[in-house]
Amino acid sequence: MVTYWSAVVRRVAPAAGLIALLVGGAMLAALLLGDGAPFASSVAQSALAALTCGVAFLLVVPVPDTVTAVRTASRYGLPLEPTAARLPAVRRITADTPGATPFQLADSALHTIKKAQTPVVAEVLELGHGKVSLICRTPYGPQVQVSIDLAVTEGRAVAVITCRPTSSWKRLDGGASWAIAGTLERHVRAALGEV
Repeated sequence: MVTYWSAVVRRVAPAAGLIALLVGGAMLAALLLGDGAPFASSVAQSALAALTCGVAFLLVVPVPDTVTAVRTASRYGLPLEPTAARLPAVRRITADTPGATPFQLADSALHTIKKAQTPVVAEVLELGHGKVSLICRTPYGPQVQVSIDLAVTEGRAVAVITCRPTSSWKRLDGGASWAIAGTLERHVRAALGEV
């Protein structure tokens, strides 16, 4: 849990620095231009305000995300890892599949995922030649967009699972994409073995 929290802190540190810089600059301008305060005391007060806002941001944002990630990992039976903070979550699977086409593999993967019912498939966006695109629901976080790309070369299949929040602006999702990717990895591995 602490390693995940520190990974989230590293991920939000640039935003915290930017917020601190903006708050400090705005306060310095207000003190110098508005109040006409001496420069030395204005800089000291602005630096203290910037530091306080930056540290508060670093303490407040990661805590709820870490709690959500712990719950999500527990729900899917996975141990929480620092890699859960990275987006997009990507998993790669290889398997021997002599004679199978990419469409057969995609169809088999989708069938296995739907049959397992974990994660819950909210919508199938695409099923095509070596491609499956889904929207999956998560119990504690945002919906996750899933892309499974399958390729076959000389009887060997390679599947790449990419998961990310459906909202493109999200930089944290409480480990939802990572948990979905881990669960789907098991399902796709089973589907490749069945073909």
